[in-house]
Amino acid sequence: MRKIPLILLLTFLVFFFSLPLQAEEQPSLEEILSEIRALRAELREKDRRIQALEEEVRRLRAQMAEKARPAEKEAATARVEISPPVKRVTFGGQYRINSYSVHTHRKNLNASRLRLRQNLDLVFSEAFRTHLQVELGHTPANITKTEERLRVRHAVLTWAPRRDLSLEAGLLPLSDRAAEMLYSADWDYNPLALTLSYRNPYWGNFRLFAAQLNEGDEALAHDDFLHYELDWERPLSPNLTLSAFALYAEVAENYANPAGGPSSHTRPHLNYGLGLSFKPYEDLTLRAVLAGSFTDREILGTPNDASGWLLRLEAEKTFPWGSASLLFTHASGDSDGEGFLPIMALAGTYGYWGYTGILTVQGPTDTGFDDTAVNVSNNGYGLTTLQGRLRWRLADWAGLTLAAGWFGNTEAPGRDDLVGYDFLGMLTLRLHRYLTLDLGLDYAHLKDSVNGYESRDFNFAPGKEEDKLAAFSRLQAEF
Repeated sequence: MRKIPLILLLTFLVFFFSLPLQAEEQPSLEEILSEIRALRAELREKDRRIQALEEEVRRLRAQMAEKARPAEKEAATARVEISPPVKRVTFGGQYRINSYSVHTHRKNLNASRLRLRQNLDLVFSEAFRTHLQVELGHTPANITKTEERLRVRHAVLTWAPRRDLSLEAGLLPLSDRAAEMLYSADWDYNPLALTLSYRNPYWGNFRLFAAQLNEGDEALAHDDFLHYELDWERPLSPNLTLSAFALYAEVAENYANPAGGPSSHTRPHLNYGLGLSFKPYEDLTLRAVLAGSFTDREILGTPNDASGWLLRLEAEKTFPWGSASLLFTHASGDSDGEGFLPIMALAGTYGYWGYTGILTVQGPTDTGFDDTAVNVSNNGYGLTTLQGRLRWRLADWAGLTLAAGWFGNTEAPGRDDLVGYDFLGMLTLRLHRYLTLDLGLDYAHLKDSVNGYESRDFNFAPGKEEDKLAAFSRLQAEF
């Protein structure tokens, strides 16, 4: 009986002390709602503070922008005054140093020459751009006189109102559609000219231009050298391309015969012809050019007008190790130099039309010993050539070029009908993506019928001949 009250007492005590703990762990609904209302009030107060801070930030930003606005206006004005709104600017160029040692029985030549070409191309929009090329010519004096050879070589304005139509004006680099046998932009054929080009996927690509090579005396109306041309090119298929060209030049009388006296009229010179490029196989390309010419005798100071024709045939085959090329050319001639004449024979310019380095010219050999290079007709006396070239790819950074050529069948009176033969060997090392070094040797046997491209005079007296050996190098950066 005594155990029961004790058990009841313990039960009562446990129950009594457990009541406050349960009340603390489980607040009443009123307390919960009150706490929520307090939190909401606190959040509203924080929102008001955040809004006030954001307003202050906006006010400060406005003040800073107001203070900066005059400087921005001034900077914008300065930009307009200093530079036009150009979309793209590029600075291409070509820096090279040619060195050579040339030996003949008459003379020895040893020199190193620097030549620099720097481009500035500005693209204002898809419709308008400009091109400027400044050249420092091959320098014989490198301390104080280099500025004497500084000149503007190209100055071109290009306007393309449509994708298929463009006009160019200025000092334009012009090249023919006859494999550089008539004239070449690579050899300073960049007269003051206006060109219209039209490209049509069905009809082909047309080019029409008028160029002034020499203005002569401003006081004389008929002593100019003007070149007009219309040419066309159309790919008939991925493997076949046809081209045609017709040029008409007005040339001052005695232009190629200064001893004939001043000019009182201009006379006509014409070149015209067709070209073809055919690729019957992926590794074989065939090219052909057939051209004609007419030159008024008053330009040359000869008894008769000059006229003739030219045939050029070329085959090039590629291999895994490189390529092999074969070139045949024939230009009809006359004993008075009245055969086929390219316009370059009148202008005194040239082109990289052959494979060899002395009787024709390559980039590394066009410095100070190119006086015996001949144009494709030996200045109207006629010329047949057979040339071959092998190119080996020794490595990704090295290549070897071997070339040989026979030049003959000329009709110079009292002179050998053989002009000469020429052998070239050249190693090319690619030191960098934009930097190459060429090292080479060239040997040529030259007969008395060599008539250098720069003049209509023979290089040697009748019956004279010479051997010419050239060691050369070219360090060139092109980008």
